[in-house]
Amino acid sequence: MDKLVETRSERFWNFEAWTRDQWVKAQAAKLPPGSWVLDAGAGASKYRPLFSHCRYTTQDFCRYEGPLVQYTQPIDYVCDLLEIPLPDASLDAIFCTEVLEHVTDPVAVIREFRRLLKPGGMLFLTAPFNSDLHMAPYHYYAGFTAYWYRYWLPSLGFVIDEIAPQGGPGRVAVRSLHACYGNWRAWESKLRGVKRLLSSACRMLVKIPVHYIAPWILHSFDHHLDWEGSCTGLMVAATRESDSRLV
Repeated sequence: MDKLVETRSERFWNFEAWTRDQWVKAQAAKLPPGSWVLDAGAGASKYRPLFSHCRYTTQDFCRYEGPLVQYTQPIDYVCDLLEIPLPDASLDAIFCTEVLEHVTDPVAVIREFRRLLKPGGMLFLTAPFNSDLHMAPYHYYAGFTAYWYRYWLPSLGFVIDEIAPQGGPGRVAVRSLHACYGNWRAWESKLRGVKRLLSSACRMLVKIPVHYIAPWILHSFDHHLDWEGSCTGLMVAATRESDSRLV
């Protein structure tokens, strides 16, 4: 979603977005007043209200044209994520949510973030582990595992403070069911006559189980299952070191 998830209905249908929003809100509240924050790949700048106590600035390439992101507010730095026109060691914190899968060289992006952050500055990342194709044609990676962060962040001069899941194996199953249902509906729209009627009747039989029962049942298992092996996405907080060997 390109807006904060606020209502119970929005939370039900956008669980991962709600989880990210709550995590960003908690991390933002920890930043000292006046901190210079960059929202990298900000899109609609939906997190702006959470940083009223900070100097909040935004970056985005602003080339995506589709329903998932609406650039409703001016972007401070319209540029490539690898060429942000800011001095070295100028930022106190960088938030980059659901962006790494949309850049061709995510490792180079982390290097750029290290350049921009002050020693002791905070880096906050979220990205999918399992996801459908989205924001085409700007979708280059299927997802990032905890091992990716544990290798690259220390290699590039960061200490990992936290890695947390957005949703475990149960949510992965729910997302897969929803994707299958959506593809079925799209295929059905191309049918005609009796075939379309039969498809619609069968699809209606599974609508309630797929959209209402499965999310309730499967998500409840996530508290007991291994999220590192399968989750919808990860949320990572890291601190920039002052004197690390770069790769």
